Amino acid sequence: MALTFRDIARRESLILGALTPKERATLLAMSKPCHYPGGKMIFSKGSPGETLLLIETGRVEVSLTSASGSRSIVAHLGPGDCVGEMAVLLGSDRTADAMATNDVTGRVLNRMQLMAFLTEHPKTTLGLIADLCRKLQATTEALADLSMADGGTRLAKVLVGLFDRWGEEEEAGFRLKPSVSQSDLGDMSGLTRETVNRQIRAWEADGIVQRDGRDLILVNPEALAEKAQ
Repeated sequence: MALTFRDIARRESLILGALTPKERATLLAMSKPCHYPGGKMIFSKGSPGETLLLIETGRVEVSLTSASGSRSIVAHLGPGDCVGEMAVLLGSDRTADAMATNDVTGRVLNRMQLMAFLTEHPKTTLGLIADLCRKLQATTEALADLSMADGGTRLAKVLVGLFDRWGEEEEAGFRLKPSVSQSDLGDMSGLTRETVNRQIRAWEADGIVQRDGRDLILVNPEALAEKAQ
């Protein structure tokens, strides 16, 4: 069952969670519903930052591509998260690409609506600041890992974060849904697809993870957490 915005505000969203029910209803009434099928680009780097997306269901991948063509995935965002807030607040162009990894639904606010609402409801501004700080902290930690941790540790950290957010418990363990390709895992951990495949096969032999088609199942969370240290 999909989360309602009331659930999202209570469980995750720093923006909606900072508002009273009446204020939240006012903000959502100003927004428009949207839907992006899996694989659809939500916005691309360099495009005008005119709107902010509040995610209701699904997962959004945020990535950067260097001048040499090297791609890095910097975040996977889901229900309760917002996408594109930095460009909207600054009135600038997008600094990254955002793509729906599976069916994504949510609400869209344009810059004029958001700025007017922030003027009247400063608590939302605090929520936005906290959200931006959280994302900056995660990016800073990821960059530190790329420069200091070995490849296996980086991959383990990435998987711990993904399973913590997206793992669905079942009899065999925790299934990562929707699945994440080994190429994407490499883009998130700074490794080649071949290295990711080799490491996952080793962890599968050790009984830490299990592959089921394109899905990855976490069998031993404690062992993976230890690999991430």
